[in-house]
Amino acid sequence: FFDERLEIRGSDIMKSMVEKETAIVNQFSKSRSEYVGACRFFNNESVTINSLIEESSGRCQNATAGIHVLAIQDTSEINFSAHRGKLSRRDNELGPVGNDKDIGFFIHPMLVLERDNGFPLGIADTYVWNRDWDKKAKKERNCKSQPIEEKESYRWIECAEITKEVLEEAASVTIVADREGDIYEEFVEIPDDKTHLVIRSLHDRRLYGSKQKLFEHLSELEVVGTYDLEIKKCQSKRTPRVAKMEVRYDRVRIAKPSSCCQKHPEFVEVSAIEARESVDTIPAGEEGVVWRILTTLEINRLEEALEVIYWYSLRWRIEELFRTLKKEGLNIESSQLETGAGLKKLVLMALNAALIIMQLVGDRDGEAGKPGDLVFTSAELECLECVSKEYEGKTKSSKNPNEVYSLAWAAWIIGRMGGWKGYRKAGPAGPISMKRGLQKFSLLFEGWKLREALEIPLMEAAGSVYME
Repeated sequence: FFDERLEIRGSDIMKSMVEKETAIVNQFSKSRSEYVGACRFFNNESVTINSLIEESSGRCQNATAGIHVLAIQDTSEINFSAHRGKLSRRDNELGPVGNDKDIGFFIHPMLVLERDNGFPLGIADTYVWNRDWDKKAKKERNCKSQPIEEKESYRWIECAEITKEVLEEAASVTIVADREGDIYEEFVEIPDDKTHLVIRSLHDRRLYGSKQKLFEHLSELEVVGTYDLEIKKCQSKRTPRVAKMEVRYDRVRIAKPSSCCQKHPEFVEVSAIEARESVDTIPAGEEGVVWRILTTLEINRLEEALEVIYWYSLRWRIEELFRTLKKEGLNIESSQLETGAGLKKLVLMALNAALIIMQLVGDRDGEAGKPGDLVFTSAELECLECVSKEYEGKTKSSKNPNEVYSLAWAAWIIGRMGGWKGYRKAGPAGPISMKRGLQKFSLLFEGWKLREALEIPLMEAAGSVYME
């Protein structure tokens, strides 16, 4: 009974984060009693970091059976320096971040997307850790001679291994990572018949049996095709433009680095792709865009290379997850819990709240075709059905065009609740409309539960909750 009660409390907290779009406890709590209850939940020793990770992994496992997926991993620091006065350096769950003086910890989630449309399905695993305040610098630790298992970078391999277990029922898994994930041992240990890697190359590695290195070899290959890449104003400091990208690829053998364990093979064979901006579109004084991608997949045609480049480009979805988690969304770094363990639990739950917001926005047009119960409970869907007619007009164009109980159907209603006009020509409901709609639905659903308890009309019950 105690475990069940904690599960219900945790579910309520995560929903409150989604509805209020904040991870600050006193802001997503509806009352003083809820605030106290949430604080007790995060400080309860029965609620462990591992149990929260496993619960998230279980939901992801259920959502990915039989599906071809991309699993995107990356690291983000969680910095609580804004209220470091409430935190202790003696807390073993906290350590240095940023400039090595700020306080916080790091998270390394594995965000799983549907391969064909990029829809977020779940979080397969999250590695959470903090550094010690007295940890030696890399040079002092002689980092190059350390076994990979003793390095922080081992998280890329460990997270990939766990993800393979979680996604064992998926049709195929392609693990995607930025340059920090370019680790020789990962290419040795992770791939199998249905698990592949797509990783942006960081190291200009030596080719096996040759004096030539990878980057030089790629630059000498013939261009097999081109594609256009739109560079928007918000992207770094580059001039906005449509870049003409030249594609080259080859199957290569990467030589084992001298620092690797003897048990590993002398080389790994991978496909190497280079997407380099043509000199025709590079503005004066700027460097062109260059992506070099290593993949365990066979590349025999231009279309296959372009597909891998597209999969790598979907890596921005995990950046979106981090933005939703932080200042632009749930504002996790402004949370004022006072223990490292409590803050880590809060971040794990906030990650899933951020995922739900992404899912709701992600299927607002119905293209992903996801069921409503991916986000909402059966009672919440029933409540949405009850009020849906109030947000539909008399004409066909003003009615909800989506299948009842689908996620797109629910997103249409939530968007309308948030002030969206409901017409296609007005464009899809944006994040702000969704936020307002979720907040309004939170109020309405409280009334729905009150109505069932007291057998009074829904709007009167919702009004009672509002007045309270």
